[in-house]
Amino acid sequence: MVKEWLQNKTTVEECEKNYLVKDERLGPNPVPFGFQNQKWLELKQRMQEGDELWEYCSPPETWKAFCGRAGVCVVRNGEVIDSISTMMN
Repeated sequence: MVKEWLQNKTTVEECEKNYLVKDERLGPNPVPFGFQNQKWLELKQRMQEGDELWEYCSPPETWKAFCGRAGVCVVRNGEVIDSISTMMN
């Protein structure tokens, strides 16, 4: 994950709304980030005041080469320090 892939700044609340996964194996209610929910909870816990959440997506050529990635990352002092993938090919 590199800074050039950052698409738009987001919030915890927006992420938990936009990345809900409904799967009977997770229970009756949708869960933020589905089977990666524990990773999401840990990422949120490690966030510090001033950290930013950004959605990211690798460039089109990476998707054409079957190595594309997208997701959410934490930016601290201008550097990506943590991320969670939501899509890969």
